[in-house]
Order: sequence, then C-alpha cells, then structure tokens
Amino acid sequence: MDLVQTVRKEGSRGGRGDFKWEDVKNDAQRENYLGHSVMAPVGRWQQGRDLSWYAKGDAESKEAEASRIKEEKRKLKEAEEDAMLAAMGLPVPVRNNANLTPLGEKAHKADVEDKIEEKAREGENEDRAKRREEKE
Repeated sequence: MDLVQTVRKEGSRGGRGDFKWEDVKNDAQRENYLGHSVMAPVGRWQQGRDLSWYAKGDAESKEAEASRIKEEKRKLKEAEEDAMLAAMGLPVPVRNNANLTPLGEKAHKADVEDKIEEKAREGENEDRAKRREEKE
C-alpha cells in the first residue's frame, strides 16, 4: 500500500479548526505553545506594549522609498524622451547631471578651442622665459 498517494480525509485534522488563542490564554500549560507570548499574552508585562514591533516598518522608510521611486520614474521618463528625440534627429536638451557624461563622443568645438588656447599660452610663456634667459 502506497501511503503517499492515499486519499486524505477532508476537513480539519487534529482539531486545527477548533484552535483559538483565547483558549491558550486560559490554559495552565500555555508555555507549551509556540508563539504564546505574542499571540496569547497574559500578565502585566504586556500591557501598553507593542508586541509585534519587530514586524512593522519605519514610516520614514516608506516616505523615502516613495520619493526614491518618484525620482527614478522621473529620470526614466527623461531618458526615454532623450532617446526619442535622438532617434528623430532632434536636438537633445542638455541635462545638468555629472553622472550622465557621454562616453566615446567627439569633443565639442568649444573644448577643443579652449585646449588650443591653453597650449598657445603655455608656448608663449615658454618663449618669454627663453627670451629672459637670453637677455641675462
């Protein structure tokens, strides 16, 4: 006889349907039940205490989570909008976020001109220094 495939009886087995925590409160052997101190508290020690404090989250964390999700959605919408504009060939608005620095793109003309001017100034300073040395 296969015990695994036998048909189980319907209904509550072992009195599970008749169990009440109120009965445990009145039982002299209530310490034998797992969870008796939380589910069936008896005595002065539990009065005015939140016995399920460990299962509750912080209200601040919910607000922080909501603001984080809102910010993430905003950034996602901006990224989608930028991608659509780029796909249509329209100019993409400049976002002021240092973490969104484009990689592998050509340098802007203004950056190139700034570097050229900087090198020219360095060259002029070196020429002046050489002239001073020659005069001395």
